[in-house]
Amino acid sequence: MFDAAPPESSAESRNASSVDDPAMRIVIDVPPKDVPLSGGCEVPVTCSGHLWSEGCLGKYANERGVYVHHHAGSIKYVGKTETQDMCFGKRLRREFTEGGSGGRHIYPKLTALLTPPAIRTYFFTTEAIRGLVATRDLVLSDAQRIAIFETVLIQVYQPEFQCTPRPSLSG
Repeated sequence: MFDAAPPESSAESRNASSVDDPAMRIVIDVPPKDVPLSGGCEVPVTCSGHLWSEGCLGKYANERGVYVHHHAGSIKYVGKTETQDMCFGKRLRREFTEGGSGGRHIYPKLTALLTPPAIRTYFFTTEAIRGLVATRDLVLSDAQRIAIFETVLIQVYQPEFQCTPRPSLSG
């Protein structure tokens, strides 16, 4: 997953101030869709009476940041951990279990996906997002960086559960 700082040519390396440009700046590096589509953890959807364990998330269970659910080569949903006490494990429990979701939100859409193939979730950790969302003459908290990164990924990746198809410009 994306939990290490990106290479020197990333947004972070463009942090230097310019005397000729007094504007505050946010630079966001967006990994291509094939990055989340090529990895992630298998996450099972469970109904009432069945156990779901954060263990399926491995080392990401207690991390925070932005996550991407994908299935059969298609990005389905992009979400974020919303508060300081919300980690990926808690957040995904609320989406992948009937009890945690109350049968609402994206749970019905997840249960409708035919498996196999498995539903997978890719994680952009807070540490990775610090390297992907750079600023100049502006200070952002981790929560602000996470919210900005989630919004950008939704607009760029156009997840099936969140977006309507963009109209064609050629017709």
